[in-house]
Amino acid sequence: MRYGGRLSRVEFTALIDEQAGRVRASAGRLPLYRPVGWSGPCRLGTWGWENDRLLHAGLHFGTPDAWIEIVTTAGPPMPELINLRLSSSDEIFDDRALDAPERMTIVVDGAPRDCSLWPDQPLDESLSRGWLAILDEVPGLLLRAAGVDPAGLALARTGDLEPHLTGTRDHLLAGYDAFGTG
Repeated sequence: MRYGGRLSRVEFTALIDEQAGRVRASAGRLPLYRPVGWSGPCRLGTWGWENDRLLHAGLHFGTPDAWIEIVTTAGPPMPELINLRLSSSDEIFDDRALDAPERMTIVVDGAPRDCSLWPDQPLDESLSRGWLAILDEVPGLLLRAAGVDPAGLALARTGDLEPHLTGTRDHLLAGYDAFGTG
């Protein structure tokens, strides 16, 4: 058994493929969405399980400068929003921070839906900024984006995970290769 060091490219690729298999096996459990008309880069977003139960499934679209992640939650999305805001903020968090300062409308499968919007939010550990939104239903939607305007956003259900799996694999292997064999 190995206890440190770097995985070989073969071992790393096997881990990617194992995770892809888990995602494929879980994909039908929650509806997945994409921006209408999207033809750019895509990969998997965040996926989370508890005791083999899929809790949330995300798809990521875009480049480092302009992107959106669309996460479907098995339950209401507010707990995921709270976790995201707590993990990506250096500010003191209290219950008032849960009140969305804005409302917006997005189109989901052709129907306008009201969402809560938090503009100008830290989005990750580097504290890059963007916006967060939730469609508070069950299953719910959590949207996380930077460099993408939320106005006029339209989402459509998708079942095709293969471009996301391929994009994720390519992204991870490019990072592995860029790190070198050091």
